[in-house]
Amino acid sequence: MKNCSIKTNRFLPYSRQNIDESDIEKVRRVLTEDFITQGPRIERFEKKFAKYVGAKFAVACATGTAALHLSCQALKLGPGMNLITSPITFVASANCAQFVGADTCFADIDLKDHCISVEDLEKKLKNRKIDIIVVVHMSGHPANLEAIFELKKKFGFKIIEDACHALGAHYKKKKIGSCTYSDVSTFSFHPVKAITTGEGGMITTNNKEIYNSLLKFRTHGIHKNANFFVNKDMAFDNNKNVNVWYYEMSKLGLNYRITDIQSVLGESQLRKIDKFIDMRRKIAKIYNIGFAKNNLITTPLESSNVMHAYHLYTILIDFEKLNKNRNQVMQELRAKNIGTQVLYIPVHLQPYYSKKYGFKKGDFPVAEKYYQSCLSIPIFPHLKEYEVNYVINKINLIISKRK
Repeated sequence: MKNCSIKTNRFLPYSRQNIDESDIEKVRRVLTEDFITQGPRIERFEKKFAKYVGAKFAVACATGTAALHLSCQALKLGPGMNLITSPITFVASANCAQFVGADTCFADIDLKDHCISVEDLEKKLKNRKIDIIVVVHMSGHPANLEAIFELKKKFGFKIIEDACHALGAHYKKKKIGSCTYSDVSTFSFHPVKAITTGEGGMITTNNKEIYNSLLKFRTHGIHKNANFFVNKDMAFDNNKNVNVWYYEMSKLGLNYRITDIQSVLGESQLRKIDKFIDMRRKIAKIYNIGFAKNNLITTPLESSNVMHAYHLYTILIDFEKLNKNRNQVMQELRAKNIGTQVLYIPVHLQPYYSKKYGFKKGDFPVAEKYYQSCLSIPIFPHLKEYEVNYVINKINLIISKRK
């Protein structure tokens, strides 16, 4: 086995944040300013983010989950309505329908790109009225947006892109988040994502009505737009000037705000996003070459019309031929300072959903097949090349052994 002498002295998680001194200095500086929340840094971050992805509007919020919840509210999803998504995703992609009293459905995945299967989606659309689809760009590989958009024309649903994995990815030379094929796109800034604000999220859209609704729902349903004030006698003084303190709560909203501290960190990180994605893609290329001759491992696909962001690098392992279970493999790798993760457990098999809707094993066979073989391995921008080769060496060694 080549390069058996390669070693690492640190634990390598499957992903982690990349914070440098420039980030720290910008956060330190904002702490001395007048506003550390509800200040001008938030809108500045939003505008820079919208410009980067090519959307007209962006709304920053507390988390990626909050972004999904707010999107459902702004798109008027509610009781008696249906949202469909992939079973291979974080639970929030499905839960956002539950938050607003709607029902959650699923369509199986395509094993090639691990995103929602357009063929299975069309079958589900023929059998049930669907109001919203949450399109998950799994691992950072964009789903087949054009085909899904064609189904939207036929069936009349709205599209939320769950782009929490896909900041920096491209679909047909357009950045994910541009909302070229969707009503809104949602992002997460959790530490394992492409950029981080500690916790945080963003929603992009090209629709001004949706944008205004998102702003209201994010901040308790409160607004200060004089054009929409209902209580005119309270809103205006005797000279018909707006009372400077006045606001109205026109809808039931939430406190899903992000802070200026987080926004400054997000803006600083955003400046480095292209560099981060380039580094991830270089690591993925080394992995692809390193695992090419291992017939027990299938490496991720990158379709010809996309640019993969590689939030995750997920290999599929033939555990039956290996004659070793996944838990054993993960424990052996951990003993070598290599962290791995299983992303994700199919959502339809979570007890909440199986109990509420009667989902069971076998309902989405491709998703379940993916789950049985998937393993996400370390990928993050400051992973050194010798560490990447160390991971390749140890995985090939462990995955080639028989009991």
